[in-house]
Amino acid sequence: MRKKLPLLLLAVLPMLTFAQSAKSKISVHPKKQSVTAKAKADLAYAPAAYCTPALDCTDGDLISNVTFAGINNTTTCSPAGYGDYTSISNTTTLLAGQTYPIAVTVGDGWPNENVSVWIDYNKNDIFDASEFTYVGNVNTVASGLTVTGNIPIVAGTANGNYRMRVRVAADGANSDDNTLACDEDQGYGETEDYTLVIGAPAPTGCLTATNNQWPTATFTPNCNGANANITTAAYLNEYSKVNLVAGTAYTFSTSNSAYFITIGNEAGTEVLASGTGSVVYTPTVSGVVRFYSHLSSNCDGGSTIHARIVKCGTPPPPPVEPDYGCDQTYTGVPDTAHNMTKNLAAATYMVANDFFVPKESGTYKLQSVKFDIVSQAAAGASDITSYDLKILADSGSNTPGSTVMTTLTGVTPTNVLTLPGTFATLPTYRITLDLGNFELPVNAAADTKYWVAITGTSASQTSFYWIGSIYNEGWLTSSDYQSSDSGATWVQGASTATPGVHYEGMMMIDAECATAAVNEAGTKEVSFYPNPVKDFLTISSKKTIETVHVYNIAGQKIPVSSKLVNGKLDMSRMAPGTYIISTILQGGKNESFKVVKK
Repeated sequence: MRKKLPLLLLAVLPMLTFAQSAKSKISVHPKKQSVTAKAKADLAYAPAAYCTPALDCTDGDLISNVTFAGINNTTTCSPAGYGDYTSISNTTTLLAGQTYPIAVTVGDGWPNENVSVWIDYNKNDIFDASEFTYVGNVNTVASGLTVTGNIPIVAGTANGNYRMRVRVAADGANSDDNTLACDEDQGYGETEDYTLVIGAPAPTGCLTATNNQWPTATFTPNCNGANANITTAAYLNEYSKVNLVAGTAYTFSTSNSAYFITIGNEAGTEVLASGTGSVVYTPTVSGVVRFYSHLSSNCDGGSTIHARIVKCGTPPPPPVEPDYGCDQTYTGVPDTAHNMTKNLAAATYMVANDFFVPKESGTYKLQSVKFDIVSQAAAGASDITSYDLKILADSGSNTPGSTVMTTLTGVTPTNVLTLPGTFATLPTYRITLDLGNFELPVNAAADTKYWVAITGTSASQTSFYWIGSIYNEGWLTSSDYQSSDSGATWVQGASTATPGVHYEGMMMIDAECATAAVNEAGTKEVSFYPNPVKDFLTISSKKTIETVHVYNIAGQKIPVSSKLVNGKLDMSRMAPGTYIISTILQGGKNESFKVVKK
């Protein structure tokens, strides 16, 4: 037995009767007293701050070492039995839902040294019973004995810093002491507090760049949901700079899925994310990052040409089937550029986009076409002296055909608008060309697809570009085709980074057309009244009316709701005159009729 035990018993025994009468519940131990009821009552009224227990470790009931997740702290008896080691934290990464071993070396003060651990997961400054882990005990009096066990990190714990309390107590082989993290009446033992850092492992990667930076300019993605080539002439062991916006998810990839990617800070001193094939990174602050590519995680590679690619944002919704009126507009977010040039000493590059002559038209006369370009010349769009246009019939396979309806050469712009945005840091322009009211044939049985093919003549540029926007494959409306042989063959614009998609050019067609009026008695499915109408026109049909469009007698669409409300069309705000009401029925059938607005 320990040398101080007889003296301790002599000191305690005379006090037992008094202690039992003064306290509601006492658990007497041969070496010390444990007042559990009072400790719990005191805790219930404790303020929300970490308690500091006062224990006695001078008799050898102490913690001499804690080893856990990279913590390896050797100590002696702390003053009043409490050691604040919160300046020490784990160096091994701790992940929520995982279990990690712990070893606590205890002193030789009593045969039963009990080891317990609390982690304040909810950060309420209280060690709750639910945050308790019993590690184990030793029941032999010897120096340097170690209690080992496992600490489970609660699943779902958020990344961050947490306080961990380790306690040894000479209170016997008692694992049910989960409420005693703050107990001062326990007597003999010691408590130590540490800081646990719980979180995902810090990323590792390659910040070497023997081939330096390429391109030299910082790239800013459009974030339209499409893959954008930062460069198609990248080397391995090299990086590009990319400008990012906080809170936006960016996907970084290369044209070779086996290459190793590292995203680093702008200075190239910190790895932010890494991986093979592709890496998704969401910055918490806006700024510039480095996008490295290497052969492997060994940070190797050399002058092997490949593309570095970034994608962010969501694609625009697929275009709906347009309302083929006199004026047609197909717009999108600029994503890529296609050659459109006629250099005097080089091949002719053309682009073509489709438009439709609606079947309801009596006559259809082209007035103008608008499109967007990007110019590399210092003089901007003014360097492009004129444009040649061809109006082509459709091939029957939704591609530009070989039948030329008309050719317009040497057309100079009637308007050049400098756009606010840039493409790859180059200025962009909206060009308007007058087509001179060229009349196109009308097919009363079906909407007719035609194509506008455009070539430009530049005084100095070897190439300038038509801007397109990306949409999902399968939508033929305003699909963008390009030709490098003056229109002999056509290829749909495609992205090598995103197979299976094509580009939709930004084009606007203005025309003058007269819509053919249908005799009121000629409708088979639709009925309407009154005619003339003052405020509300009632329209009914045997089939569901899905859409209603209103045109004036010149064929211009009137901006009114395309849906009926209780079977009625509100015409109260329209000017007096004659209107064409076009209804689209379930199944796609179209029926039109003429009404007079009073």
